[in-house]
Amino acid sequence: MRFRLLGPLEVVDVAGQWQPVAGPRQRILLATLLLHASTPVSVDQLAETVWDGVPPAGYAQTLRSHVMRLRRSLQEQDAARLQTRAPGYTLEVPESDLDTHRFEILCREAGEHLRAGAWSEVDDTTERALGLWRAQPLLDVSSHLLARTMLPRLEYLRLQLLEYRFEAALRLGRDHVLVPQLQSLVAVHPLHERFHAQLMLSLSRTGRRVEALDAYRTARRILIDELGVEPGPEMTRVHQSILSGDDPVFGRAA
Repeated sequence: MRFRLLGPLEVVDVAGQWQPVAGPRQRILLATLLLHASTPVSVDQLAETVWDGVPPAGYAQTLRSHVMRLRRSLQEQDAARLQTRAPGYTLEVPESDLDTHRFEILCREAGEHLRAGAWSEVDDTTERALGLWRAQPLLDVSSHLLARTMLPRLEYLRLQLLEYRFEAALRLGRDHVLVPQLQSLVAVHPLHERFHAQLMLSLSRTGRRVEALDAYRTARRILIDELGVEPGPEMTRVHQSILSGDDPVFGRAA
């Protein structure tokens, strides 16, 4: 890879080391072009993003100056990929050069392995994908507009990968390592029913049946208080299995 967005924005230097990108406008510009890799982005759209919805008068000329500075900051082979192309600019980036592309490819592969019941492959693929996630994406890119449009999808994929990874661990009998991780996740994502179900199941399978039932009651109360709904079929099925002493067949992630 040559560009990383899953955390602070970084590029590879001539020595093959990861380096930050100097200049807040250059970071926003580069991030926008990378998130639309190999697709022309109009001057107007770039200006809206670079100046967070309030571009200055004469922004086309100012944007041109920022593009020139960005080109000078990149390695020669990367600078050559930043091209003027109607109605604005494009950055030609192969999928293998960008961590977000690789992340999405691994997400799809993990889903395919999960649907095939290949749990070791799910475990391996999700580990590689989540290893690309260094911190909040675009961490040093100061654009609320870019964050609003791009972060929700990336965060959705990250949570989906965690679901897949935990289900694989449950299928592979690694219940004991999941409890603290899932307890932390349900605290951060209290409305995420699958994490609650996975926590209940991992507690039950490690001999902590009373705690598993307490976890269900806590999750149910949160769902009723916050959303006005009862737990869905998956949580209900896991709850019933714990009450009856069965080991449920855990539902697959969509």
